[in-house]
Amino acid sequence: MLEQSVDAEREAATETERLVAWLRLPAIGLLVLSRTIPHPNPQPTGFYLALGLFAAWSAVALAYVTVRRVDRRFSLAATALDVGFFTALALLSGGPYSNARLAYVLVPVSVAFRFRPAVTALAAAATVVAYVAQAAAHPAAAGTDADRFIATYAGYLAWVGAACVLLSALLARRTDATAQLARVRSRLLADALTAEQRERRALAEGLHDHAVQNLLSALHELEEAEEESPHPALGRAEAALVETVQELRDAIFELHPYVLDEAGLEAAVRALATRAAARGGLELQLDVAPHSGGRNDQLLFSALRELVANVVRHAKARSLRVALRPAGDEVVLVVEDDGVGLEPERLGERLADGHIGLATQRVRIESAGGRMSIVARPGEGTRAEVRLPR
Repeated sequence: MLEQSVDAEREAATETERLVAWLRLPAIGLLVLSRTIPHPNPQPTGFYLALGLFAAWSAVALAYVTVRRVDRRFSLAATALDVGFFTALALLSGGPYSNARLAYVLVPVSVAFRFRPAVTALAAAATVVAYVAQAAAHPAAAGTDADRFIATYAGYLAWVGAACVLLSALLARRTDATAQLARVRSRLLADALTAEQRERRALAEGLHDHAVQNLLSALHELEEAEEESPHPALGRAEAALVETVQELRDAIFELHPYVLDEAGLEAAVRALATRAAARGGLELQLDVAPHSGGRNDQLLFSALRELVANVVRHAKARSLRVALRPAGDEVVLVVEDDGVGLEPERLGERLADGHIGLATQRVRIESAGGRMSIVARPGEGTRAEVRLPR
């Protein structure tokens, strides 16, 4: 659960950094335009050098967050670099009067979406201090009314920063509430799975210890009776009992596969797929990679059980393909058939008719941080894919 939370936090940080990286690109064009407006004591060579470095940094940051996941340390470093570049650009193009100073607004706005209110307030204060410091150091600060101009713009920056702090606080509150709901949902899912497995185990043990044993006793009596007095009816009854016992054993396996507890997910997947293919008269293709198990083995097995049951009952297929493999931080389960396929509009109809198996599996998988997709090709078959964290 802790690893899942860390992964979610890194994914959220990366998504935000991608948005900020894209926001930097139009800022480059605006900074070039600001250079065309007359400024006191401009230094074009230094300005364009700093702008070139900022553009290079923006491109590298965008490329990096596109292919890699990042954490809060990257975000903090990126914020510090942005403040430094905006300060240099403002200082080299008019100081307090530079239109490049408007870029400071990007800092508290972007930080509000990335950090908690305290860090947002710190970033907002840093922009005000950076602007005032570079403005005071610029020769234009000696001009008439420069002090009031600097104070006014610093006030606007402080005002925008305060608004961003409030926005960050609101987002933090909603993020905490969402995280709490996610934790509750995960606990409920775990409790539901545990309760289901407990009931399935109890039912499987009851069938094995009573119904199957009674049938085996009856079968033994029939065998003795047939030995003493052979009769065709006894042979037919014996065959029916053998078939019934096998069907019950298959049902017991699907109710609670002891092989999952004893031998692991890979063996359980092989056993379930083999039994399902034999029951449906399907040609089976198995592609089960070693070391595919993880913390969601029971959920994956439950999804497989529902998916192959749908193939056997409804697909009218000739072949069944089951694949299980690790893929980075996820494990991927694929169930594919060459049957009639399920038209997209029929999914809603089946749900309305009370067939909630697939819908229930989808909710469970998404609650565990995974995803389930079903691609149906009417007349050509169906492909279902389940991805869950390892």
